[in-house]
Amino acid sequence: MWQDWVISGIQVVLALSLFPTVFHPTFKPTLSTSIITTLCMFIFALVYFSLKFWFSGVMSAILTALWLTLAIQRYRLNQSDD
Repeated sequence: MWQDWVISGIQVVLALSLFPTVFHPTFKPTLSTSIITTLCMFIFALVYFSLKFWFSGVMSAILTALWLTLAIQRYRLNQSDD
């Protein structure tokens, strides 16, 4: 389905745009933002897989992992500040 490709393409751009933040040593979104976005992306992945949008589901899973990485990084930065 063409919708799967369009959604996947947009998610590739979103994933690529997160790489500078993931690799920056200190510039991270807030923990609450990262956790909420992680949960939302996980739900999107489940929905896409249930619709058999395989590429969109995989990209949502990748975005989930990236946002989870940011949440963990922010948590560790918060711990080191204390």
